[in-house]
Amino acid sequence: MRPYPAAFGRWPAVALFFAFAWLELISELGERPRILASLMVAYAAVTWAGMVVFGRRDWLDKAEAFSVAFGLLARFAPTQGAGGRWCLRFPGSGLLTERPVGFSGVCFIVLLLTSVTFDGILEVPLWAAILDWIAESQALRPLLLALLGAGFNLIIVIKTLALVVLPLLFLAVFMAFAAWIAVTGGSERRVTEIAGFFVLSLVPIAIAYHLSHYLSYLLIAGQLIIPLASDPFGWGWDLFGTAAYGLDVGIINAQFVWYVAMTAIISGHVSAVYVAHVMALRLFDDYDDAIRSQGPMLLLMVGYTMVSLWILSQPIVNP
Repeated sequence: MRPYPAAFGRWPAVALFFAFAWLELISELGERPRILASLMVAYAAVTWAGMVVFGRRDWLDKAEAFSVAFGLLARFAPTQGAGGRWCLRFPGSGLLTERPVGFSGVCFIVLLLTSVTFDGILEVPLWAAILDWIAESQALRPLLLALLGAGFNLIIVIKTLALVVLPLLFLAVFMAFAAWIAVTGGSERRVTEIAGFFVLSLVPIAIAYHLSHYLSYLLIAGQLIIPLASDPFGWGWDLFGTAAYGLDVGIINAQFVWYVAMTAIISGHVSAVYVAHVMALRLFDDYDDAIRSQGPMLLLMVGYTMVSLWILSQPIVNP
């Protein structure tokens, strides 16, 4: 067994989560059961190999995408395991940290947040307008024709580029605000350190946005578990008498989705502001410096709240 290289950080988890997001949101491979099953087996093999080479704890804590993602989300939980026992804690208190998250960890959290934002953007009229602009651009036409001639699917290429650009754009914005926090708070810490201390305050937003964005999908597509429980292999079984069950799309409506989404987004952002405020009080020695440092963070949170609610509202108000 080898020690996990410090230079790896959480970059393996970033790469694996990006591959998962691409497979789910862009590629058509995820719709083919045989290919999907093969990819799952390959992912399991990579995970087992990583645990054998670098140790189970190090690989799962730092490199395995889903363990890293759910480990971050679990830090918001109101319960905590300690000494073999469960204890209660204030929701979000687990996001307060004594050491800054490494830059690879910052990138992972940004990717976790922006991947679901990207999925929402694909449903708004703005995305259709962007595709129309690309299709009509004379400057891009030679490149598009070359890619098409080489056998590339242009929609997949454009979506892949967007999935790369959006997290990088948000990362640049977040790092700029981290620099602004350092200036207003009078801190001499590096910008990457400031970002590492405050990036965990984005986790409640990620939780809220995943809940609001995927709630309707869960309640509608999640009903498929009922017929699949009776016929899991598609062999014509009817073990529980539910094989003929049909989806009830009326189980949820646009009004309910909007109110749940609005409540979740606002609650998530309020929690994020609170976590960032407590983190500032711990990070900056002077109370006034801590309060001043939260001006940029509050502006970032409010701005992202507005963008999130706008994205969620578009499929509702623009059928």
